[in-house]
Amino acid sequence: MTRSIVRLLIVLLASVMAAPTAWGAYHHGGDTDSDVAATVYPGTQDTKLDSCALCHSGGEYEKKPGKWVSLGSCQWCHYEFGYDGSGDIDATLNDYGRDYLNNGRNAAALSAIKGVDSDGDGYSNADEIAAIRFPGDPGDDPSKVPAPHRVYARDDLECLPQHVQFMLMNTHKSGDFYAQYGGVVMADLLEDAGILAAAESIEVFAPDGWSQYHPLDPDEDGLFYYVYGAYPEALFHYDQEADVDMNTEEGWCDYSAASCAGRNHGDEIVVENGLQMLLAITREGDYLSDGELNAENKLDGEGPFRVVPPQLLPGPPDQSSYLDGPDYKWPFDEAEEYTGHNAGFATRSATIIKVNPLPEGTTDIDTAEAGWNYVDEKKIVIYGAIDPLPTIENRIESLFLKVKALDKKLFKSRFHRRAMLWKIYLVDRLIDWQAFRPATRILEKSLIKRVDGCTKSDAPDRNDWITDCRAQKQVYWTINEILVLMKMLP
Repeated sequence: MTRSIVRLLIVLLASVMAAPTAWGAYHHGGDTDSDVAATVYPGTQDTKLDSCALCHSGGEYEKKPGKWVSLGSCQWCHYEFGYDGSGDIDATLNDYGRDYLNNGRNAAALSAIKGVDSDGDGYSNADEIAAIRFPGDPGDDPSKVPAPHRVYARDDLECLPQHVQFMLMNTHKSGDFYAQYGGVVMADLLEDAGILAAAESIEVFAPDGWSQYHPLDPDEDGLFYYVYGAYPEALFHYDQEADVDMNTEEGWCDYSAASCAGRNHGDEIVVENGLQMLLAITREGDYLSDGELNAENKLDGEGPFRVVPPQLLPGPPDQSSYLDGPDYKWPFDEAEEYTGHNAGFATRSATIIKVNPLPEGTTDIDTAEAGWNYVDEKKIVIYGAIDPLPTIENRIESLFLKVKALDKKLFKSRFHRRAMLWKIYLVDRLIDWQAFRPATRILEKSLIKRVDGCTKSDAPDRNDWITDCRAQKQVYWTINEILVLMKMLP
């Protein structure tokens, strides 16, 4: 049982506490539309809807033939609209944003399109917003719930077993380097998050929209950087021709790290427990520098966390693809026949790890929008095919706080308010005792049926305990979310 619910139940008549949230609002400079949305839908503040993504979509562009880059709504706006405002901002709107614009782009416009199904997923805009779902994204509707998730702060990660490894970061073109990274082995982190037996792979996201796929186990063809198991042993490779400090004009490898001291060409790189895919926290003993977008809209820095896989094919630091001299000791190995370019698979400023496949009935969390807050707060979220119990406990606490915060006048009587809070408390106790079936029965038989009238006919029915439709729908969708997650429990 969560202690906060016990305290809140005891002080039921005390002042309302603010509910915790995993989302922080992102308002672009000069933005006024978010304030308009908050006026019409006050329940969206400090949720994922309190952002540009409510009306703007992401997109993708072809960086080179056959190579597409996906961008979240913020970066897509910068790409399409430009930092100088010379592009077409309307081209970045999703269907909901377009309806909002076409109806006047004001509070009246949002009210006018409440009953419209902008994204064509079978749910009205008002119902989707009440459930904290994007009304402009057909893949995000109230029938699905955000997948189970856990948020780790840097302090949390440092409490897990730590792993340190010296390794080569071999790039295609930006300069190779040797370094000693420290952090948490990815397999250990996923185990701590409660990865499910059905999980098959992960995707790692950076806040600029970059993402990278990794299977859990090594694939037969050896093409992908994997999560489970040690990587091949490696040797230290040094040549003066490659050393940027010794060959400043055409050198391509940085050997300046303190961890390089005392190593000679051909020495075996010895790492306790072997080279592993690592969620790095430190480099050379110092915290990784936070990532940020530079003036060219590119990511600088690599922290606070970076996913660091060792080389699949251990080899020397080959020269940059920009350098084409035929007589180099280690010419660029485009086909990766003798050395692997692992740095291209090492996601910088990793903020989100998605564990695939998503459980039935769930949908993605807001992967493209949450990242920059996590960079600032030194956090990373893991979601998807992981243990749902921590998320369920969080949502039950949120439900308790949500019901407690409602004005008493929105209930049929004070008795109904107290009864609802008591039943939520009882569900929490049963889950704490791992009595999942009785908890589910209370949710299905005694709670959700008391708040379902407005979802059926846009009006309360005689069995409803909450008489205000807006408040009732918020409670209904939270209970529905808990029930979907409960189905994942044994």
